[in-house]
Amino acid sequence: MSNTKQYFYLAGLPRTGSTVLGEILNQNINIHVSPASPMSEIIYDLVTKWQQNQDSLKAYQHDDQLGNVWKGIRDGMYRHRPEGIIFDKSWAWQMNDPVNMSRKILNEEMKVICTVDNITDCLASFIMLIRSNPDYTSFIDEYLMAENRPLTDENRCAAMMNPQIATSVGWCHSNLKKTYLTKNRDNLLLIERADLVAQPIDSINKIYEFIKCGDMSVWGKSQTHYFDSISKEITENDGIAYGIPNLHKLGPKLRDRSWNAKEVLGNQLFAKYKKMEFWRTKAKR
Repeated sequence: MSNTKQYFYLAGLPRTGSTVLGEILNQNINIHVSPASPMSEIIYDLVTKWQQNQDSLKAYQHDDQLGNVWKGIRDGMYRHRPEGIIFDKSWAWQMNDPVNMSRKILNEEMKVICTVDNITDCLASFIMLIRSNPDYTSFIDEYLMAENRPLTDENRCAAMMNPQIATSVGWCHSNLKKTYLTKNRDNLLLIERADLVAQPIDSINKIYEFIKCGDMSVWGKSQTHYFDSISKEITENDGIAYGIPNLHKLGPKLRDRSWNAKEVLGNQLFAKYKKMEFWRTKAKR
C-alpha cells in the first residue's frame, strides 16, 4: 500500500458524465475515483472553525498546524485505498474558496477535473428521469412541494437553476463560472461530455497531461482503458438518496444521449436556458 498519495479532484455540472468518467479512470490500477464524497464539507468546516477559534490556539500554535490537520483528514479518508492517485469527487471543489485555501494553507495548487455539457441537456436529463419514475418523489419535487409550487417542468427547471440551492445545476454553474473568471481557471480542466463520448482517448490523455501522470499510451497493458466495458465500483441507492432511481446508473458502453433536449423541454424552456455555456466564449478573468 502506497504511503504517499497524490490528490486530485472531480467536479463540474450534474448530469454531464462525471460518474462514467470516474469509472473509466478507475480502470487504471493506480487511480481511485471516489463516489460523492463529504471531504470538501469536512475540510471547509475545519478551516472555518480553526479561523474562528484563534484565541484558544494562542498557547499552542504552529505555522503548519492547520495544514497538517487538513492533510491528516485527507490521508485518513483514503488510508484504506492502495492506489497512489486519488480523485475526490464533490461539486464544491470547483469553487474559489477551496482552491484559494489549498494554495494558502497547503501551498498546493489544487487540480480539478470538471465535466460540462449544454445546460439544456443537464436539465432535460433530470426531467427525463423524473418522468420515467412516477412512483418516486425526486428531491426536486420535494423542494417544490415544500414551497407550495406546482410540479411542472417549468418549475422544476427553475428550481434546478436556482443558484441558492446547494449542488443544483444553477449552484454548480454559478460557482464554476466564478472560478473560471479568475486566475484559478488554470486549476480547472473542463471536459465536455460530447468530447468524452466522441474522443474518449483524447479526453483521458488530457486528464493525464493535466495531472502530469504521463500519456495513456505508455502506461502499459494493465492500465488500458476500455470504453465498451464500463462497470461501477460502488453502486449508490439513488432512489433513497435522491428520489430518482438509477441517477448514477451506467451502461456497459460509452454512448451519446438517445434523446433531444429541445424535444424534452419544449421550445420555450429550451430557449430560456440555451447558450449559458460561458466556457465556450472568450471569457475574461
